[in-house]
Amino acid sequence: MRSNINKVETVCNFCGSANRSLVTQGREHEYDNTTDDLFAVVACRDCGLVYLSPRPDVSELDTIYPPNYYSYGQQKLKEEADPNSLLHRIRYHGFKVKIQRALSLCPGVEPVTVLDIGCGDGHTLNLFRTFGPVKVETHGVDFNVASVEAAASCGHKTYTGRFEEVDLAGGYFDLVYASHVIEHVADPRGFTEKVQRILKPGGIFWFETPNIGSLDARLFRRKHWGAYHFPRHWFFFSPETILKLARLAGFDVVLIDYVPNAIFWFWTCHSLIVSANPKLRKLADALFPPVDFQRDTLANFLRICLFCSIDLLIKVCTGQTANMIVAFRKPVSTNKS
Repeated sequence: MRSNINKVETVCNFCGSANRSLVTQGREHEYDNTTDDLFAVVACRDCGLVYLSPRPDVSELDTIYPPNYYSYGQQKLKEEADPNSLLHRIRYHGFKVKIQRALSLCPGVEPVTVLDIGCGDGHTLNLFRTFGPVKVETHGVDFNVASVEAAASCGHKTYTGRFEEVDLAGGYFDLVYASHVIEHVADPRGFTEKVQRILKPGGIFWFETPNIGSLDARLFRRKHWGAYHFPRHWFFFSPETILKLARLAGFDVVLIDYVPNAIFWFWTCHSLIVSANPKLRKLADALFPPVDFQRDTLANFLRICLFCSIDLLIKVCTGQTANMIVAFRKPVSTNKS
């Protein structure tokens, strides 16, 4: 674990204010090969946006996203999984519903041009080909070289680097897809404005992100909420700040929906145990694996069922979960290029 990694102080990405209050502090607890530095989460007193400050500098991406980062091995997990297992079938039914829902919002043309930001090894783009009711032209961008090479080997058009820095044609894509990416970026407002530029008029920006306004986020706000994902999540949105983001970037909001996400509960429970006693790290890893939570095992199936049931109960009681699905539409008539 590295100490004293390069960090940058930040101000509010929405309004530029440095007027903020401390929400919590926390350390990495999921991986043992990144950094043991302490990080602070703060809230803008002027507009309510919650963010990490100071946060790791972008030069430290290879440090905080180690080679065994869970999203880099999705295709391998799929290949190892039993296609007849209940967990596998439930998971991929969920992907199917999500992908078809996103594509249904796109303009009725074929092929639908799709860009996956943070494509990893191309596993989601593969599913767009598999589950899409229409023909798709698949593109992916990721800063991890090995993952991009894996995605390219599957036949996807790929771009290596951070989305913010990659040269992409304006007005080209029908759908930009970013599952749990926007909370990781240094400039979510600029990120979203770039998405707006590369979409065709009427195109859809579909993304998922944690909801810091959820019940469990409030219950574990002071330290253990799994979606803090220290130090990789840099911004934390609520439904209110999502609406502000759409307005700032020139989008219309099509939907904000809330779905279960068992991963956050794995990380919450893991944090509770490790923080109680660091010597219990191996026990925490065994009970609530922070990296291998998607492996096709009976234990993971039971844990995922439990945590998704909790999320569904919370949604029934509050109308929300800790996981937001958001769809923005680029206006057909817009002054932005």
